Amino acid sequence: MRSLMQLGPQFARGAATCGAFVACEAGTHYAASTPGAQGLGLMVVVAPLLAIGLAAAARTSQRVWLLPLWVLGCVALWLLRAPLGRHFAWGAYFEHLAINLVMAYVFGRTLAAGRRPLCSQFAAVVHGTLTPAVEQYTRQVTVAWTVFFLTIAGVSTLLFAVSSVVVWSTFANYMTLPLVAVMFIGEHVWRRVALPEMQRSSLLAVVRACRETLQRNEPQHEPRHAQQNGKRSGQLSGQLSGQLGARLGTPAAAQRPMRAALHARPERVQ
Repeated sequence: MRSLMQLGPQFARGAATCGAFVACEAGTHYAASTPGAQGLGLMVVVAPLLAIGLAAAARTSQRVWLLPLWVLGCVALWLLRAPLGRHFAWGAYFEHLAINLVMAYVFGRTLAAGRRPLCSQFAAVVHGTLTPAVEQYTRQVTVAWTVFFLTIAGVSTLLFAVSSVVVWSTFANYMTLPLVAVMFIGEHVWRRVALPEMQRSSLLAVVRACRETLQRNEPQHEPRHAQQNGKRSGQLSGQLSGQLGARLGTPAAAQRPMRAALHARPERVQ
């Protein structure tokens, strides 16, 4: 019960995000299929980007000049609303393309040498230590999701190039999310066939695993002053090891381990 209460606000935010996403897709398709609705289409395409930009600008330390820049961008969009509205379909296409390419990158980059596939990370959070069979299966699932999003991007580009805007919009706005659901359900069904001995996990456990994995994968940037302090401490440790080695009569080659020990940082506890 406690976990349900803790995940309640997250589910509410997720439902609100999905609702806004569906509303934008419906509005985009309406504008693409209705003559004279280009202004609505432009607003639906630009509004999410402006909201994301405003939230990002407000959270950064550079908000002093990013927020005025955001306002200038809004003014420029308003002044250019007429020509942009006539070609809003291009903005909708690039937005749909970017979303799928980003998702393909999120999955695909974890397939590089020395990295653990994203689906393997999800499974490890839920089940702990994974067997070699599960490791191989989750890697294949990560590949499948990467290929899936690249395929969606390719089909979207092909339809936008050779068919009408209405046909492209039908695929992009009304078929992409159902295809994602079919892919998700299909993988869940196939997992029961490919790994019948694997322990079943609940939806709450999957959501928690995704959240913990994505939070753990967020890059941690050291502040500039911390980097400067690290350099200074390295220089100081080198001087101390040199002075100590000179007083003790230690050869220069033997002073290197001493310098490394003074400069070493403690490992972070995972």
